[in-house]
Amino acid sequence: MGDLNYRINLPYDKVRDLISKEEWSKLIERDQLVGELQKGHSFDGWSEGALNFAPTYKYELNSEKYYGEDPKAGRRTPAWCDRILSYGKGLRQLMYRRTELKLSDHRPVTAIYMAEVEVFCPKKLQRALNYTDAEIENEEVVAEVIAY
Repeated sequence: MGDLNYRINLPYDKVRDLISKEEWSKLIERDQLVGELQKGHSFDGWSEGALNFAPTYKYELNSEKYYGEDPKAGRRTPAWCDRILSYGKGLRQLMYRRTELKLSDHRPVTAIYMAEVEVFCPKKLQRALNYTDAEIENEEVVAEVIAY
């Protein structure tokens, strides 16, 4: 989770046009991280929820404007730099969205997951922990005897 810094492989004007039309699927087709995940080149086994929100970077500070709307300021092509990936069995993403905090040139993303967990019987768990502790203590004693 964080600023993974992946970009969208499209020109600035095309990205801005697709954002204005909220055509996320066309942007996703050219998203670098999505491509890497599909090819298995990066984050093998990890997954990401659906990107159903506008790119999270780069904004003018304290503004709803993407950086570069003012031609004098230079241009940065908007992208989903900020991502949340998950790994493991039993995880189901319930929500994935961006928040509209304007404290940075990024918009933070949040996610909510439902996690399937195994419930242990407390007595069996304690016995297993005691057994493991006993094994470790015996190995330490053996290691000390061998060292002398």
